[in-house]
Amino acid sequence: MAFLLTALGIAILVIGANWLVTGASSLALTLGISKLIVGLSVVAFGTSLPELVSSLVSAIKGYSSIAISNVVGSNIANVGLCLGLAAVLRAVPVKRSTVRSEIPFMILATISFISLFLKNYYLSWYDGVVFLSFMVIFMYYLVTSAKEVVEEELEEIKPQKSVAVSLLMIVGGILALWFGGDLAIENAVKIAETFGLSQAFIGLTVIAVGTSLPELVVSIVSTAKKESDILVGNIVGSNIFNILFILGVSSFFGRLTVDVNYSVDLWFLFLTSVLLLVFAVSRRRISRFEGAVFLIIYSVYIYFVVLRG
Repeated sequence: MAFLLTALGIAILVIGANWLVTGASSLALTLGISKLIVGLSVVAFGTSLPELVSSLVSAIKGYSSIAISNVVGSNIANVGLCLGLAAVLRAVPVKRSTVRSEIPFMILATISFISLFLKNYYLSWYDGVVFLSFMVIFMYYLVTSAKEVVEEELEEIKPQKSVAVSLLMIVGGILALWFGGDLAIENAVKIAETFGLSQAFIGLTVIAVGTSLPELVVSIVSTAKKESDILVGNIVGSNIFNILFILGVSSFFGRLTVDVNYSVDLWFLFLTSVLLLVFAVSRRRISRFEGAVFLIIYSVYIYFVVLRG
């Protein structure tokens, strides 16, 4: 039953995120707010909402290992699983701005997280201040340097809902996000306790992959439609948001620690980030072979996580 309730909670999380993004985007555009602002505030963060809510719920309830592991596992899954699978289906092009600015910024955020975590083997509120400061810098970069990209992505978005329907979707989305997050986390902890598993194991696998479903769906759909030119940028942006904003905010609700040896996880997080830059720089695309490499790396990582338990 706990497995079913965890899956149900994750499904409600994903549905709630979709409702909130759709309703908020429609309402904002109906009220005349520019597509740029809508993209930077709502749409750009939409696929990371499940990670945000599940990490916040975990931190508030004192399950800090899940809060960190959700972000680490999701970031590794975004590159290793989502991007890897998309590239195996069809080579994925990488925009120049993504290679020159966004991927290096993701690596900087990753190194900052690893360094601050290894300093004391936990994250506290002052580490969160550092993350959020970097987040402000990244948002400034988006506003000043990526306007065309954001507006291009939002070109097809039209205000199709009435104000009343949009408001209902926003409220329903928020309620679904919180209810789904609470349901998923509480039952995930029950699974860990029943089978003697670490909270980190649940966060790195069940919760991380579950909350990465929006990225996975976007990756497959955009590849199938041959619209994968913004795919890498979306995944990179999600990874930056996961570390800087989600961990930054979560750290204000209590000290974030983990209940296992995290060396392997941090190495795989760093490896996938750097390898993405290497592959992207080589020919400005992620080839099918490189996608297969990412999938193999992710499979090896999951193997290690399962062995550790």
